[in-house]
Amino acid sequence: MKFICFVLVCGLGLFVFEPIIPVSAQVPATDKIVFVSNRDGNSEIYIMNSDGSGQTNLTQHRENDYSPVWSPTGKQILFTSERAGKVSDLYVMDSRGEGVRRVFKKKEERRHPTWSPDGEQIAYYRVDGGEIAIYTAAIDGGAEKRIAVGMHPTWAPDGSEIAFISAEVLIPINGRFGGIQIAKPRIEIANVRTGAEDRISPDGFPLMFHPTWTPDGTKFVFSGISVADLGQGHARRLYIVNRKGNGKPSKVKVEGTGSFPALAPQGNTLIYHKETLGKGRQLFKVALAGGRAEQLTDRGENYGADWFDPAFALPVSPQPHLLTTVWGRVKVRD
Repeated sequence: MKFICFVLVCGLGLFVFEPIIPVSAQVPATDKIVFVSNRDGNSEIYIMNSDGSGQTNLTQHRENDYSPVWSPTGKQILFTSERAGKVSDLYVMDSRGEGVRRVFKKKEERRHPTWSPDGEQIAYYRVDGGEIAIYTAAIDGGAEKRIAVGMHPTWAPDGSEIAFISAEVLIPINGRFGGIQIAKPRIEIANVRTGAEDRISPDGFPLMFHPTWTPDGTKFVFSGISVADLGQGHARRLYIVNRKGNGKPSKVKVEGTGSFPALAPQGNTLIYHKETLGKGRQLFKVALAGGRAEQLTDRGENYGADWFDPAFALPVSPQPHLLTTVWGRVKVRD
């Protein structure tokens, strides 16, 4: 069997009532993009408007922070950080960068979190018994459960499934994430309730990364290195593949390379990062149907974005079925 070895680069839940969030936490009034930038000397979490304006550092910490994702309400951001030592673990903060707390009491090497659409659970991957495995847990760190061997999990829009990258061989080289041995990668889909798995194995992809559901749940956008790309400096490009079916995916019509795709909530626009001449990784925005890409960043290196739009947010008001009412009898005395 032929193995491909590559190095991962670092820089690489939520309750609807949200009682643990500070009162000051707010939902952004307009759509926002959260992303990673090293412009201040290390990897930090930033936020900006969808046109690239208003770029603001949220974390301002001496240790690396990366892989940010919005909560379904927009009141919180989940991310990975090395701030508890050199072990990368999951943290959550409000949309202003305040109220930072670690999700789990026990530190483990956890990465690439994603939020369930109902806001009650998260998924991520970690090293487990010499394998890289997908886990789910409650946002308070409870009910941690192993789902499958794989990495880069992404929750289906209806919350019933989790898609991820798996392979015939997927093991950490040094017991952590210094590198990974991978052979014959594929997109796998696990049913959260039953554990049943489905598989999408596009032809001609020695490497695949970061599958992202379209909002209607019928397709995936992913970044991959095809057989043809192996002779071009291992360039990652963006592709679309149907939820049902294998064969040859369609390329996203963007100029040059692309990686780490994130769709706007309405599903018509894509944000991604790519290598630029002299500037390293930068964030770009383009229509999913193709067209001229718009560069959003240019200071330092910028990557790993996630998009929030309040028009598509989960309601944050208390839900009646989540509240407990205690009834008692009142004794009236004459």
